[in-house]
Amino acid sequence: MSELIAFVFRDQYRAPEVLNELRRREWPWVKDLDDAVVITFNDERKARAQLTVDLWNGEAAFWARLWGSLLNTTLFLPMAEVIVDAADGIGAAKERSHPPRQNSHATLEAQWWRESLEHSENFKRDTAALMNSNGSTLFILLRTADPTRVLQQLRNYGEMIVHTSISTEQDDKMQAILGARQEKEG
Repeated sequence: MSELIAFVFRDQYRAPEVLNELRRREWPWVKDLDDAVVITFNDERKARAQLTVDLWNGEAAFWARLWGSLLNTTLFLPMAEVIVDAADGIGAAKERSHPPRQNSHATLEAQWWRESLEHSENFKRDTAALMNSNGSTLFILLRTADPTRVLQQLRNYGEMIVHTSISTEQDDKMQAILGARQEKEG
């Protein structure tokens, strides 16, 4: 089972700072930060995404699609598809034989989020309400057996944490989507 965490800050620079501070720790779950995303808002509420995925890794476009789908379909942030296009562009530069992105792929990730967060209306509502101008949010998909301990560790860096559990069934579906993408692109 996974835990989706939205770590919200009132300062647009704080989430990237916390992400880098957490990466320096030697906690067992820190590897999950490799797939995290930071969203910052300026004073005009224009969003900026900072992906933390290895763009030369075969999973980069998958994670970009997954986060882009969360932001677009669940939190209703417009233009989140730009994240996907950027990752696809870098992947295509690496190996020009990749076909262009198809809308059906984006639909798989969007459907995954809808199913995963079907019973998490509070997560969606609270996260959207807390994400303000001049603020930032760190999104982590935590894959650890003890999310309570991790949440306690995160509280040392701030207090606005919204989280929800992702079922084992949905985790398995995510891995299946990832595996299918790697086979298709490999």
